[in-house]
Amino acid sequence: MIDQADKNGPGVKFPPPLITLALIFIGWLLDQLLALPIAQQTAVAGAILLLASAAIIAGITAFQFFQAKTHIEPWKPTSTIITRGVYRYSRNPIYLAFCIATPGAGMLLNSWWVIAMVLPLIYLLQRLVISREEKYLEQKFGQEYLAYRDSVRRWI
Repeated sequence: MIDQADKNGPGVKFPPPLITLALIFIGWLLDQLLALPIAQQTAVAGAILLLASAAIIAGITAFQFFQAKTHIEPWKPTSTIITRGVYRYSRNPIYLAFCIATPGAGMLLNSWWVIAMVLPLIYLLQRLVISREEKYLEQKFGQEYLAYRDSVRRWI
């Protein structure tokens, strides 16, 4: 049962996957204006490695949300703090996966512009999503969340 005061979760307004896709698109547009290509032979292998790693991390994380029976969407309330699996190493494994996938997409698109979009992505995720989530989790779970936050790094 969701507490009425908690029905809006952390109040995230921009879905993180859309932020990621928008920045990849902006990088691609910049590349159309002023191409900054990468050496193609190494880029494809690197792209596959990064995109596969990101997909594995995101898939494992999504499965952990499913197992915990809590919302994966950051604009919905959460019922628990997940501290096992990938959450033992990162408090934000899905966002980490987005940050790994972005340079992978850049390598696949043969664009340094897209790779460079990982920097604004990290900034926007921190400002628009992570800071709200952390505040929400601290208010909702108190000392339990603070202990977890103090024992696991934000990214890796």
